[in-house]
Order: sequence, then structure tokens, then C-alpha cells
Amino acid sequence: MPTLYVVATPIGNLGDMSPRALETLRQVSLIAAEDTRVTQKLLAAFDIHTPLTSCHEHNERAKAAQIVARMLAEGIDVAVTTDAGTPCISDPGSLLTAEAIRSGIPVLAVPGCSAVVAALSISGMPITDYTFYGFLPRQKVELTEKLLAMARASQIAVVYESPHRILDLLACVQAALPKTQVSASCDLTKKFELTVRGTVGEVLAALQANPKADKGEYCVVLQWHDALPQALPPCTLSLEAQLFDALLSGHTLREATDALVAAGERKNAVKAAALRVKHMLPDADDA
Repeated sequence: MPTLYVVATPIGNLGDMSPRALETLRQVSLIAAEDTRVTQKLLAAFDIHTPLTSCHEHNERAKAAQIVARMLAEGIDVAVTTDAGTPCISDPGSLLTAEAIRSGIPVLAVPGCSAVVAALSISGMPITDYTFYGFLPRQKVELTEKLLAMARASQIAVVYESPHRILDLLACVQAALPKTQVSASCDLTKKFELTVRGTVGEVLAALQANPKADKGEYCVVLQWHDALPQALPPCTLSLEAQLFDALLSGHTLREATDALVAAGERKNAVKAAALRVKHMLPDADDA
């Protein structure tokens, strides 16, 4: 029976390549790579000559069926890799593994590097549980709504961010949840690896002052403890929470406000809560 191997590769430092990963890449008949050019450089560094085929976000759905069909027809083992880190984690590979599982093909992990785990391990935060969110929305209103939902749902969150958007992300966190603790890691395992820790304001200021802050990919750990507003009167906080929930459900701020008044809440209290929400979400739609 053929086997599909999900092989983790280094996220920057070639010294992190495991002996088992090297042995697997040598022994399989085919490597399904996110970018064959990137994986070819990795193989060349270790004198590995296994054939490659592309399997990325734009062709994986069609390619998965082709690869699995070939595995079954020829009885060959295949490894799936991404450009860096562990496949299937905010990277291609999950469709191929799902197709293999549906076809009764064993799927085995060859574990190794993961930016998420690496960033968590050096954050200095107490990691008993966390939630991984991958990449967040780009638009300010959607991003703010997502951050507020994340803060209500998790204690610690991990996200990916591009070097060109890291300042925008932190600025949005600061505006919505200024008490958030942050550990922002860039170029993990590489020569110029950098991790900045502190309140979101401190981390934002440090990166704004760093002329090379936009030179590497980021993995950001966000600790929400005490980040949500706590000093508001209970009734006002309750109204705000209802308004936030309505916004997250797709309603406009005006619709949410009218609904609360219609439900019997005091109009002045609702208006005050809406003003607070509007201050935190200046781009919220009033229409």
C-alpha cells in the first residue's frame, strides 16, 4: 500500500532539517511541493534528486486527485512539502491529505519546524491553550471585528502577518484592545531573527522605530488577558456586547441600535453604548 508523508521543512535554518525528513524525501518516488523552485533548492543542499511536482493553492484541488490516482496505480509513496514549515497549516497540503485518506491511503506525519510552535515557545507567555487564526482580514472594520471576536473566544491567539502589514495589524489591535500583550517574531531561525515583546503599544513603537521591520514574515502571539474593557457599568457593557455581536452578524450599527430600543432598552443608554462602539470602530456602517 502506498503512503503519503506530510514532511515539515526548515522555516529558515537548514540545520533544522531532521534526519527522518531527509530519509523520507530520498526514499519517496515523488514530492508534491508548494513551489518546486523553492523545494529544489532545499533538495540540492542535501544532494537529493527525487522528482518534483507542483501542488499549490491554485492547483491542489485538481492535482490531489491526479497524485492519489497515480499512487494507487503505481503503488508509489509520495511526500508533500511546503516552502517552509509544516504542510496543511495555513499552507497547501490539506486537500491532498484528505483525498489520500478518502482513498484509504495511509497518511503519516514527519514532524519538524512550525512557526506557530516556535513563536509560542519564545513568547514568554503561559501557554496552556491557544487558538491559531492564520492570516486575518485586511479591511480595518473587518479586522477590528475579528480581533474583538478573538478576544472574547480565546486567551491567547497566534496569527501570521506579512512584513508590509504588521504595523497596520498592531495599530488596529492598539485601537481596539490597547491592553493586549504581544510577542511578535520575525525571520524565525534565520540570521537576523527578531522577537519584540510587550504591550501592543510598546511593540508597535519598537517596530515603527526599526527601519528593517518590513523585511521578514511575522508570527504574532496575542494575549488577551484583561484586554477587553472592564471599567464600564454592567448595563452599558452588556449593551455594547450586544451591539458588537450584531455587527459581527452582519447588521449595521443603526440596525443594531434600533433593535435594542425596540426590545425595550432605554434609548439614551443605547445611544451612549453606540457612541462607545463607534469610537472603537470608527468605520462601522451607520446606514
